[in-house]
Amino acid sequence: MEHNTPITRFYFVRHAAVQKVAGCLPPHDPPITDHSHDLTHLLASLPTGADWHISPLQRTRQTADLLMTQLQPQSIKMEPALVEQSFGNWHDQPVDEIWKELKDKPRHNWSFMTASFIPPDGESFVQQCARVADWCKIQEQQEFIVPQILIAHAGTICAVLAHMLAIPPDRALAFTVPNLGYLEAHLMNASHGTQHAGGLWQVKSLP
Repeated sequence: MEHNTPITRFYFVRHAAVQKVAGCLPPHDPPITDHSHDLTHLLASLPTGADWHISPLQRTRQTADLLMTQLQPQSIKMEPALVEQSFGNWHDQPVDEIWKELKDKPRHNWSFMTASFIPPDGESFVQQCARVADWCKIQEQQEFIVPQILIAHAGTICAVLAHMLAIPPDRALAFTVPNLGYLEAHLMNASHGTQHAGGLWQVKSLP
């Protein structure tokens, strides 16, 4: 690879822990918890002066607020394509009751449900992967001057990995992304990256 090949650093950050009722599926749009959040690792790892892309849900906006003063973004953009998968009517409902509805459905080893399953009035992970992949494809056609930081969700980051690595959505659900964990990936400019094998994305660190 030539030293002057244009590379952009991307950081996909999962939001801080959220408020939820024990034994229930979390709400679709909960706030983060009131206790203090350890930001030491993120503040030491993320670049200052980056372009920021933020899911419009409140937990991601609140997490961005925690980091913004010290990291001083160059620009901020709300990105609806980065929102978490919706579990529809199941949000805020007891997990035991939801399991009753899933008992006769195909099971997944590492996730609540298989990637193709659509919760009532919700969205499947396959559908989330499709919208996240569309967003990634738009980025692949851009030229960037500064690093890019995304404040998003575990499902969004798994969907990003599915696109980057060209793996099936059910396999991408095997990734675990902790709260305030992040994925670092490098994007090669399409004018260079499409000339050779290996794809446009390089995964530098897994969540």
